[in-house]
Formats: sequence, structure tokens, C-alpha cells
Amino acid sequence: MSDALSDILRSVRMEGAVFSRAALNAPWGVESGELTTGVFHAVVRGRAWARLAGDDEFIELAPGDVVFMPFGDNHLLTDRPDSSTRPIGALTTTDSRGMGHLAVEGVGPHTSLICGTVAFDQGGAHPVFSLLPSLLHVHDPDGRVARVTESLITLIADEVDRADPGTETIVARLTDVLIVYMLRAYIAGLEPGEGGWLGGLKDPGICEALGLIHRSPERNWKVAELAAGAAMSRSAFFSRFRDLVGETPAEYLTRWRIHVASRYLRDDGLSASEAGRRVGYSTEAAFSNAFLRVMGVRPGAYKRAA
Repeated sequence: MSDALSDILRSVRMEGAVFSRAALNAPWGVESGELTTGVFHAVVRGRAWARLAGDDEFIELAPGDVVFMPFGDNHLLTDRPDSSTRPIGALTTTDSRGMGHLAVEGVGPHTSLICGTVAFDQGGAHPVFSLLPSLLHVHDPDGRVARVTESLITLIADEVDRADPGTETIVARLTDVLIVYMLRAYIAGLEPGEGGWLGGLKDPGICEALGLIHRSPERNWKVAELAAGAAMSRSAFFSRFRDLVGETPAEYLTRWRIHVASRYLRDDGLSASEAGRRVGYSTEAAFSNAFLRVMGVRPGAYKRAA
């Protein structure tokens, strides 16, 4: 899993930041509203309950737990499943540093949270994030992930509270690491057939084939070549790839090519013809049509918007 996942994570441009420290004494409940970025909440002390708006099932959160909404869906956080909620903005004040402080002065048990945002390029079209659920909470029965996330959360909380020089950069890096740990733990917990190609990373042969595509998207990969890399027969590889990844090798190659090309357009300022050439398209028209199918816009329009 490590090689292909590392290829993916290197391609992800994330910008994490903490926007609020929460000090909450029960009873309390907040509702986020729809947000334009991903958002996470990490429990420093105490307990909380989380659910997406409209869902009936709550998730209980303990110290070291993190709940992540990659697409910023409206969600609720409460001290108890039956507590009423108020808009989170109505309870938040901002200090001179621009840090939000969410406070509720009740008489019940205390809960301390870190609330942060995670912005990532391409949104739901990104090959990683397009396959994530609207709410991600890693179940960790043996406690291994929780020990790491609890340490990261403690470090983030300490940095936010100290506000020393470099705090913003350190918090951003720690937030990125926190989300990566959650992604890795989420993938490790997927059952066979779950999670699209993310679940395929758990299969050694499919993982190797994905790594070949990621490292050389410009190659006109044949199924036989990928099957050989996966040490499988052509027919067995094709069937297993489609079952685990949810699309054919050719379809996945196209998706990855367009992802790489979009970064050439946005970050490197390449022309559509040059970006297409670098990922294996012989003509600008073929690249433009493939880009439109995956991204919903032409390369030129995407570049102007970026």
C-alpha cells in the first residue's frame, strides 16, 4: 500500500489550519452549516457526539478522536445526542490573532475541542477525496491510531495556545499529518470491495499496478503490461482491478492523467497542448475532450479560473 499511497499523497495539495479553540461546559450543542472547505474537530479533553445534519446516527468522540468532513457538509456537535444546537457562529468570538474561541458556560462536564479547516485542490474531483465519505471517523479498536492522533492533537493545542513565532506554519504541518494518518487508517479499515480504488491499495498486485500508472502516466499502458507488473494473468488482473477499483485500468489511467495535467496547468502555467503532451496525449483535441469528461470544463477554462 505504501508506494501507491505515497504517490497519491505527494500529489495532494492540502492547506490545513485551526480556526477555533472550543471550551464547552454541558449542556451545549452547535451546528456548522454548509462550509466551503473540509473541516475537522479533534477532542482534546472530555467527550462529544457528532453527526451529519439529517442523519439519525451519532458518533461518540473521546479524547484523541477526530471527525473529518472532507466536503464541509453541515454537521452537529453536542454534549449528548438529545441536546439542542445553535449556529456555531453565534457562539464564537475572534481574538486579535484571528483565532476563534467557541465557549459555552454551562454547569456540566467540560469538553475541549480543536476545530480546523482542510482545503484541498480540485475538491471532489481529486482522485483521493472523490471517494471519501461525507463524514470520516476512524474506528480504532486496538488504539494504535488514537495514540498518534492524541499526540498530534496535544501538539496542535499547545502551539495554538502558546502562539509563538512560527505557530501558524507548525499547526498547518501538524494538521496535514493528522489528516494523512486518518486517510491511512481509513484505507486500512476498508473491507474488500469498499472504497473504490482506495480499497484496491490493500491488494499487493493492484497496488503495484496503480503505482506504475502514478509514476508514468504518459505511458500508453496496456492491460498485459500492468498485469505483468501485478504478477497476475491478464484476465484475472482486469477483473480484479475493475472489482476493487470500480473502473477499468484505462478509465483510471485517464483520471490520473487529468489530475496530473491539471497541476501542470494550474501550478506550472503550462499550455493545454504541453500539459496534454506530458501526460501522454498526442493531440490537444484528445486531451481537451478527456479533460472535459473528467473535470467538467475545458483545460483553458480551468487554467483561467485557477
